[in-house]
Amino acid sequence: MQHLASVPCIAADEEHRELWTGSLYSSTYRAGICIKSNGDVYGALYLRQANGAVDRYTISGKVDGDRITARHHSGHEFQGRFVSEDTVRGELTLKNGHKLHVRASRGPEPEVDEFCRLVQQQ
Repeated sequence: MQHLASVPCIAADEEHRELWTGSLYSSTYRAGICIKSNGDVYGALYLRQANGAVDRYTISGKVDGDRITARHHSGHEFQGRFVSEDTVRGELTLKNGHKLHVRASRGPEPEVDEFCRLVQQQ
């Protein structure tokens, strides 16, 4: 995600949509993210497992400068930093306390519904 301060297209009460992708072990993920003008983040992450099954996680969080936080109501939480305009790195803490290092890359603007869920999962 772009740093909020560098997103001039976000006027008050508007939002900016982004697609972030990556992989985790043998799974891939895509996240449709909406960023509000105040830095609030919400959307959905789709995790495609090696067997083809897709799990969806609704997420919410905050962008503040070069930092981003996001969480799922079950207790999973991501804390990361923008290392470039198109790359975020951070740590995903699962609800059981297990920590995973995560890297995500920005993709093209996603097609999302009114809840910022990806219209096409993959």
